[in-house]
Order: sequence, then structure tokens, then C-alpha cells
Amino acid sequence: MYLITRPAARILQRHVRLAQPTAVRAFHIKPASRYKLTDQSDMQQIDTQVGTVSPHRHHLVVCNSSPEKWPSRIEGMSETVTALARGSIRLPGRAMVTMSDFAPLNSNVCGCASQNTKDDKFQLIDVAVFPLGLVAKQLDVAGVNKLLEWLSYDILPTSWTPTHANLPQPEFDHSWLELTQNRHIFVCTHGSRDYLCGLHGGKLLNDLRSLIEQRNLQKHIGAWATSHIGGHKYAANAIVYPRGDWYGTWCDKCNTSAEPERRDDAQAIMDAVVHDVTWWDAWRGATNMSKQDQIAMWTRSADHADNAGHAESDEFSWVPATRQRSAFK
Repeated sequence: MYLITRPAARILQRHVRLAQPTAVRAFHIKPASRYKLTDQSDMQQIDTQVGTVSPHRHHLVVCNSSPEKWPSRIEGMSETVTALARGSIRLPGRAMVTMSDFAPLNSNVCGCASQNTKDDKFQLIDVAVFPLGLVAKQLDVAGVNKLLEWLSYDILPTSWTPTHANLPQPEFDHSWLELTQNRHIFVCTHGSRDYLCGLHGGKLLNDLRSLIEQRNLQKHIGAWATSHIGGHKYAANAIVYPRGDWYGTWCDKCNTSAEPERRDDAQAIMDAVVHDVTWWDAWRGATNMSKQDQIAMWTRSADHADNAGHAESDEFSWVPATRQRSAFK
């Protein structure tokens, strides 16, 4: 695994453009030599943001909502959304519920078709489930309960497989997102909940979307606004699926003279997404990992980086790495 670090020279000199899925490209990354961990000092030297992702097994994304219309608390936007939010905390491993302007990259394959009107007010909702990639369509309260019941079967690490073979057939209208070649970046822009998220998150989202367009990656990468995910002091916050990595860019420490650093953050996230690696220097944790697992994962990766040397090339195959669940017990 390669490591992306965040000193002044951390941004890669070459912009990577997705062309052929098996292309070989130069990919030079500096190791994180500033982290020298020992048994006595591990906890003192770990970045304070590592391990700050609240443990949850699923991220339930309510699709096709406008960020400008999000109240401070989205749980009461409709009876259906309320049922989803309340039921999610009772799931094994818990689930996080957010609103988003998310829509599928290929609407012909599957996706969130509902465009809510003022009369609807989210009584019928489409819900995308990450990192599974399932999209449940046009759910009312009864449909939400069926979705929650289906998710309750996803208890053991062995039940989450690429073919979902160990899960029962959903009893609601659904489809599956294509996550082998496609990536989704969710950025918290929930300004009515927290000013920093609205300010820095909105800027990061715009920068990411500009980079996606510049690299002509619209068919494979989408950047979406999401409501509050927690950790406003680390804003701007972003989640990358299907890996489930969470990033905090600490732009609350930025001032007007630091605008280029924000753009560098977008560049670093995009490079991590394109190469299917983790940007450890901004890493907060990951979906479906406990705090202890997050710290152990970061510590192991930072420790190995001291002896990693330089990665001169990367054979890019655009196949996501399979995360080992509960790897650090």
C-alpha cells in the first residue's frame, strides 16, 4: 500500500488522467518519515484526528436533496426520514443517515430516480447504502422498515461479500451501484448545522468537481454534498466509497492566505481516489472500524512508511482493495 503525506511538497507533480483501465503510470510518493513510533510514544504521536470516526457499519444516503434546504437537524424532514434515522441506531453495528444530492453516475444502470416536489416532502425516498452499493427505491415508512430488516441480516464479517450471497433477497424495489470502476466522494457541506462545514466543505466540493471535470472522469468519479457527518473542527470532511476512508483537512486553521492549500487538499484526495490508496496524513478513520481498529490501522501504516522508500510506478487496475473486517482484535 502506498502512502500519501501532507508536507508542503506532498502534492504529486503529475496529474493522473483515467484512460485505459490497465495503464501503467509513474507514481512517486514520499514516505511519512515524520512519524517514528515506539511502544511508549505511539499514543502521544498519533494525530488527534485519527480514530474520530464514530463506529458504524452502514452509511444510509437519502438521495436527491438540495443542500440549501437542509435544516440543522435532518431527522425530522419527513415521517419517512424520521423512521429511517430512528431505526438506523438499532441496527447491529449502527448506521449513519445523511441527506445528499447524490445521484448515480449511470442512471441507465440504477439509481435514485425520485425528484421530490414540495408536495412530497420526502414521504417517498430513495436510499443508497454504502459501502454495500445497494439503492433502495421509493421507500415509504413500510419500505424503510423492510430495508432496516434486510440490513439487520448483515451482522457477521462473512456476510458482506462482493456477490452478497449470504444476504436474503431484498423485499423492496432496488438495484446495485457499480463500484468496481466507479468512486463516490461525499463532502459535508451542512452550513445550517455548522458554519465551518458549509464554508470549507463547499469550497472543497467545488474544487473536487473542477478536478473531476478537468481530468474527464465524470463517468467514473462523482463528488456529492452530504449533511452533517460529525467532526466539524476537522472540516472540510470527506468520505470516499467504496473504501470508506474518512478525511479531515483541518481548514479551520486556514486563513485567506492559505487558499492554495485547500486546492492541494482536493488534489491529494483525487490522487488517492484515482490510485485507490489512502491519504494517511488526513485520515480520520473508516466506515465499519472501531476507534481501536482505526488507530491500529494508522499506526501500522505510518510505522511501515519509515522503511517504504519511494514508489516509482503503479500498475493501475481500478479494482478496489477488499477491506479486512475486524482485522485488529
